[in-house]
Amino acid sequence: EPEVILWYNASMRRLSREAALQTFDELFTAAQLEMFKAEVLQDYSAVDNSPSLHAWLAGDREEAERQGKLDAGVAAWRQQCLDSPATITRVHVTIEPFTPYLEWEIAVCYKDSLIPSGAETVYLAPQKKLPDVVLPNGDFWIFDNRQVLQWEYDIPGTGKLTGGQVWRTGDDINNFLQLKEQLLAVAEPVV
Repeated sequence: EPEVILWYNASMRRLSREAALQTFDELFTAAQLEMFKAEVLQDYSAVDNSPSLHAWLAGDREEAERQGKLDAGVAAWRQQCLDSPATITRVHVTIEPFTPYLEWEIAVCYKDSLIPSGAETVYLAPQKKLPDVVLPNGDFWIFDNRQVLQWEYDIPGTGKLTGGQVWRTGDDINNFLQLKEQLLAVAEPVV
């Protein structure tokens, strides 16, 4: 796993899991121009515990792809993204070799759903190209370059969401904006 830290500061507000999810919905709905998501974990199976993932882990890639196309959660997320006026860019920091979860996410979630539909633009940022970059402890979203929500997970773990932190308009989010630029500088498009 890449080295990760929590970025605490005076303007950050800690949220419970439920409050973080509600805040995400509010920020997502309010975004008008751009949303940027950075993913740092290599395994989110505690969140994406779907029949598609189970088939993938059992070695049945065809069934995984079939189940992925039927997944109501993936379809709902894709539609939520398409309904937003904001563009959505995702950069997943990756470590080689890829975990089975990450292989599945790239093949089934990204290539079969989010990218072809235009719901998101997805990139991979190899961690080896970021040797001096300190990553936050958990994924984060930047909304219209003004607000940030950083997820907190069961580190080390499998992506079980435990809460979040939020920075509102006017708070100092420069660390996140700089990290966004560093990630995009090394990011490779998923094709």
